[in-house]
Amino acid sequence: MRGASHLDRPMNYLGHYVYNHEIRRLTPHPYFILGAALPDLWPRFSRRRRLRWKAVREAEPADPRARRLRAGLLNHVMTDRRFHSLPSFNRWRGELKSRCFGDDAHSALVDFLAHLAIELALDHRIMIELPHVGGEIYERIALCDFDVVEQEIGAIGAVDAAGLADVTRRFVARRFLPYFARFETIPRVMDFVLNLTDVREKPAGVILESLASDAARIVDPQVVWSEMVAGEPETADKP
Repeated sequence: MRGASHLDRPMNYLGHYVYNHEIRRLTPHPYFILGAALPDLWPRFSRRRRLRWKAVREAEPADPRARRLRAGLLNHVMTDRRFHSLPSFNRWRGELKSRCFGDDAHSALVDFLAHLAIELALDHRIMIELPHVGGEIYERIALCDFDVVEQEIGAIGAVDAAGLADVTRRFVARRFLPYFARFETIPRVMDFVLNLTDVREKPAGVILESLASDAARIVDPQVVWSEMVAGEPETADKP
């Protein structure tokens, strides 16, 4: 299968927001929230222009808004790393892979789809249990000056960020997250994400629906938060 190296998906911006501001109770600074969301929003902006993470780590921005953007970016990376090592995440991924795919399925694709299903099921459960966050995250990000964000991210990430402001405005205006309260959103988004890859033979719709159904049944946000908190390092990038 071509493009297997691109089949990767981190914990998404809704999970980051809930963990940071509902569970850990970090101060919800808008620029920190947007910084933590940007790596997941980046494919909407560009698949060619990439953040330079070495530059992000070494940046020392003077503007407090830029410092919070940078802290959000680093928080995103740190949280993703811990999420992918959780016992629950790896257990659920193994269960989904064994239930929904035959021996002839491509291993990279199977891994990607199981990973994707877990994260979308997590979104689904979050929107059922915490419906207020579906609007709250957009309202807080909307407080940012997106032209400033575009300029500062370009400097922090050593990347041409021209156009990022418009992409972020459209993201806020669309306000898609509440749709995740509906189960049918999970297989639809899975199909949409697959269409963004160069996978030549996509799984049948019935497989995606079965995978989504199993994921929605076994994924438990409270287990994720409990394991994440237990693994919280002594120092973390905060607003």
